[in-house]
Amino acid sequence: MRKGAAGAVLRKYAILNLPNITETMQAYPVGTAQILADKMSQNMIDFVKRHVFSNMPLDPKLNWRDIFVLSQILRYPEGLTPAEVSANTRMDPATILRANEKLQQFGYITILEQAFDARSNLIQYTPEGAALLQLMFKTYLEQQDIVFEKVLPRLEIDDIREIFESCLDVQADAEKLASLQTSGKIRREDRTSYSRAVLHESFEAFSKFPEFILQVYCRRISSDYMTFLKSHAISKMPDKTLRKSRELLTLVSLDYLDYDATSMDVARLTRFDPATTSRAVAILSAEKFITPAPGFKADDRKKPLVLTEKGLKAVEEYKHLMSTAYEFAKSQLGLDRSPAEIKKQLRTLALLDNRSKILAKIKPGTLV
Repeated sequence: MRKGAAGAVLRKYAILNLPNITETMQAYPVGTAQILADKMSQNMIDFVKRHVFSNMPLDPKLNWRDIFVLSQILRYPEGLTPAEVSANTRMDPATILRANEKLQQFGYITILEQAFDARSNLIQYTPEGAALLQLMFKTYLEQQDIVFEKVLPRLEIDDIREIFESCLDVQADAEKLASLQTSGKIRREDRTSYSRAVLHESFEAFSKFPEFILQVYCRRISSDYMTFLKSHAISKMPDKTLRKSRELLTLVSLDYLDYDATSMDVARLTRFDPATTSRAVAILSAEKFITPAPGFKADDRKKPLVLTEKGLKAVEEYKHLMSTAYEFAKSQLGLDRSPAEIKKQLRTLALLDNRSKILAKIKPGTLV
C-alpha cells in the first residue's frame, strides 16, 4: 500500500461522517475491530436479504447461510471438504452439515462420499448451483447500481484496491490471534494468503461489487477476533454471568455509548436482535450490573440504562483482560502493528460500517 493512501481514501469519503477513532478505541483494537466488522457484515446481509433475495425466485426454505455456503463452494471447481467450507465461512460444522443437506436436496451441490471417512467427503457445485449464484450476483449488481445512482457515492477503483488490502491486513492479524491457544501454542492455517492471491487474480470482478466481497472479509475478521476474545478474555471474567458474550458485550456497549442508552441502542450497536438484547438486559439488571435511569418505569422498554458501580468495575476488568491478552498475543505471535496502522485500519472498518449502514437502512420496495 502506498504511503498515506489509506488516509487519502478516508478523507475523500469523509462525507459519510466517519466516527472519530478515539484513544480508548485504539487502546482496545481487537474489541473495536470485532464490533465494526460484525456490524458491516450484518448490514450487508440485511441488504442482500431485503433487496436481492426478494427479487429472486428463491425457495423460502433456503436462507442466507445456505447461499453463503454455496458461494464459497463456487470458487473451488475441484470441490471442498466440509472442514474446508467451515474454515472458509467461519461457520461451525453442524451449520455446514445442515446447509449442505438443503443444497443437495435442491440439486445445487453434489457430495462425493468417502467410504471410510466422512470428513473427506468432497462437495462440488452443480450447473444449477452455479446458475443460481449467477442470478444472485446479477440481481445484486442491479440493486447496487440503483443505490449508487440515488443514495451512496460509488467507490473509485484505486480506493477499492486500498480498502481491500487494508481489510486483508486486518484479516491476517485476526487469523493469527484466533490460532493462539491459552497455553501459547499456535495452531494456524494461513488462509489470508490465499484470499490475497484470489483478490489479485479476480480484482476486476471483485471491484464490481466490493461491499459484498468485503462483507466476507469482515465476517472472518469478526469471527476470528471473537474466537480470540472468548478464549483469552471473556472466559477469564471473574463473574460467571459475564463469561457469556451476549451479556458481556451488552454491558460493554452500554459503557461505550456516551449517553444513557436503551436496549434498542445496544441492539443497533451490537446487531443482536431485540429479543436477545432484552434477555441480556434482564439478566444484567437482575445481577445488579445495570439499573434503569431515574424517573422511568421498570417495565418501560425504552427506558435509559446506566451502569452500576458493579457494572463499571466489570467493564474495567474486561478491558484489563483484553489488554493483557493482546500483549500476550503480540509477544507470542510477533505482531508489530504500529498505532498509526491500527488507527487507519479501524477507520477503514468504520468507513465500511457507515457505507453498509446506509445500505441496510434502505426500505424494501424503494429501489425502483
